[in-house]
Amino acid sequence: MIPRSLVPILMLTFSPILRAQGDWEETRSIAQSQHEIILLLIEKKEFDEVPPAAEEIFKLHFPPEHEDKLVEEIRILTDALLHHNQTSIAHQLLDKGLAKVTVNRSKAELHREKAYLFKREGKADEAMNAFKLAKEIEQRTDP
Repeated sequence: MIPRSLVPILMLTFSPILRAQGDWEETRSIAQSQHEIILLLIEKKEFDEVPPAAEEIFKLHFPPEHEDKLVEEIRILTDALLHHNQTSIAHQLLDKGLAKVTVNRSKAELHREKAYLFKREGKADEAMNAFKLAKEIEQRTDP
């Protein structure tokens, strides 16, 4: 049993952690709903609406330990856009994602995704440069 005198100290200690977890759950929930909205826009071929809808996800705070979720989101949306030959919008989302992420692994993964996109477009030089940049970033260590 925890002595009553320690409860205020423990609350001060764990309060930021609990708040951060709650904030993350809210962020995750909002991003999940927005993800479905974007996929429906793509399905309905309302491509002009995709970048502003995606911006709602990019505005959210993804802590470094959860950036991989944002990267995966961008991959899924990019893939869906590629199935509709919307490479320009896919590039926009990848560029927005690159501006948002802070973890080197996330940056490397998004550059690799850009490389695959360039490769699919038949832009071998751009693909090569993006793969090289991904490799270079991957070799850096995060602080």
